[in-house]
Amino acid sequence: MNLVRQINREWCDSGIPGIQTCSTWTGNDGDGGYLARFQAGARFPKHSHHGWEQICILEGAIRFNDVEMRAGDVLHVQGSDEHEAYALEEALLFVAHRGGIEILE
Repeated sequence: MNLVRQINREWCDSGIPGIQTCSTWTGNDGDGGYLARFQAGARFPKHSHHGWEQICILEGAIRFNDVEMRAGDVLHVQGSDEHEAYALEEALLFVAHRGGIEILE
């Protein structure tokens, strides 16, 4: 079991303007999970994954390519699916993934 309490969360700068992350777990070969906090207008560049990725929107609104998502929406992405993310408003996401990531721009 791995418990990360809200009071103990450590937010880190992702290296992408307007996006912070907080790891919830890290496994082998790039597997893991994290929370991502986007400021309105923040953009995660086009990328792909070496495995799957599942994204749950907890708060706010974000667009993945042409798909607009709001709180409660869940997206499952296969490794070959190239996508970018743009925050339409402040947003909080939970992301679980298998394998690493490759930035394409």
